[in-house]
Amino acid sequence: MNKSLAGIFAIGLLASTTQLPAQTYTLTDLGAVAPETVSQGYGLNSVGQAAGTSSNPNGAIATLFSDGKAFNLGLLEANDVSVATAINSSTEVVGFEYFSSTAANTSHAWGFSNGKLTDIHSPSLFPAGTKALGINNSGVVVGQGYLTSASFHVFVYENGQMVDIGPPGSFQANPVAITDAGEVLGSYYTSSTDNGQFLYSNGKFTKLAAGPAGTSTSASAINSVGVIVGSISVNGLSHAALYSNGVWTDLGTLPGATAGTAATGINTAGQVIAVASYRVTSYHPFIPAKTVACVIQNGAVVDLNTLIPPNTGFNLSRAIAINDAGQILCNTKTQIGTRVSNQRAVLLTPK
Repeated sequence: MNKSLAGIFAIGLLASTTQLPAQTYTLTDLGAVAPETVSQGYGLNSVGQAAGTSSNPNGAIATLFSDGKAFNLGLLEANDVSVATAINSSTEVVGFEYFSSTAANTSHAWGFSNGKLTDIHSPSLFPAGTKALGINNSGVVVGQGYLTSASFHVFVYENGQMVDIGPPGSFQANPVAITDAGEVLGSYYTSSTDNGQFLYSNGKFTKLAAGPAGTSTSASAINSVGVIVGSISVNGLSHAALYSNGVWTDLGTLPGATAGTAATGINTAGQVIAVASYRVTSYHPFIPAKTVACVIQNGAVVDLNTLIPPNTGFNLSRAIAINDAGQILCNTKTQIGTRVSNQRAVLLTPK
């Protein structure tokens, strides 16, 4: 599909005055690696498999959630903390592991395929560590490589080789996502006055255009036809936003969300998910700020908790990813006083 037409089509859908019936969802608890009870999702593929973590008292266990089961992906060395961050349609998973055998707990990027965990860290390029953060359906990996503890670049790993792509001149850069076409979305800093978001394709960096005067922007996801979502600051409050054809479009915020809203995912059809945030209201005792998983429907930001069956026992706190089937990976968190419970990864499936 033509990218320009896709962007126009996505904006047209969002701006439409036609009010469609609200999409509702079933909820599936993705569980955790036994005997643990806490899990978080970080990545979702086209068939509803997810990558993330289960938690034990000593840290995170890299986890594949598939067919109603949670699988421990193992470790490169014993007693480490490991995080699975992304998964493609071939059930290839990537992530990183903190090596407890090193004084600095150096992180090693890894890939998991066909039941095997492989260390893909490149100490010659990034002596202070690497983290794999995305993978496309061709198996190309994108991640973050540390030159020092304070300076890091974006890397691409393909055919057994890791390449530092910079961006050139940056002292800090973060990858956000990689598309099946190999486009890498990310952010960078070259100085305190030069920073922004970029799109990398075929060896070329393109800086995303700035938002309207007086605003700041942040990119968080890109779909298969190049439409990007993230947030735009409007009078100091974050609003969900869409970027297409060089223009940022304000998608709004969840009513009452005192700390604003940011879009976190978009699928090929242009369905957008988001997270709404609230300010901390209690410091003594400290109660963490509330967040709410959202979806944008009929041009409005909607709390996903209102679109799932009642009495599930789960409070959807973050919308993490959405696939082309419209399934949404969410993390849950229930706050009871100062205690947090029901921290699980769940999958929402359109009814």
